[in-house]
Amino acid sequence: MEHPYAELLRRAWAAYNRGDSEAFAACLTDDWREYGPEGEAGDFATLEDERSTMEAHRSAFPDKHTEFLQIVADDAMVACICTVSATHTGQYFDVEPTGRRLVVHEMMFNRVRDGRVATTWAMTAGPGFYEQLTGRRAPDAVDNLG
Repeated sequence: MEHPYAELLRRAWAAYNRGDSEAFAACLTDDWREYGPEGEAGDFATLEDERSTMEAHRSAFPDKHTEFLQIVADDAMVACICTVSATHTGQYFDVEPTGRRLVVHEMMFNRVRDGRVATTWAMTAGPGFYEQLTGRRAPDAVDNLG
């Protein structure tokens, strides 16, 4: 049987993939923060930031999918290694649809509080979506999957 926090993570990111911000929000604490590679010393995203990212991704990459390769959970944390793939079929910032298949590899560590994700630390390996499409650094408004 899978740990309940692994199920929580799968449910949260399935909602994220669908662009269902309300179902995603239901898996998070009200004060949820997502940090990048700099950790808590760097910038963070909130649910409101993620809502706009979800909308941009849903429009540009309607088939976006997160495949969990490994999930490890205990009573306070759930961590994963995953692959996020998508086909670029819609406008993405200044980039017209290309039909290209994109892949980003990601690791996430999530602190859970009261049965909901309270803090996420995420790192990606290699270029994000925007950089794969353009060869340029992603705009500041773009998250780590960029």
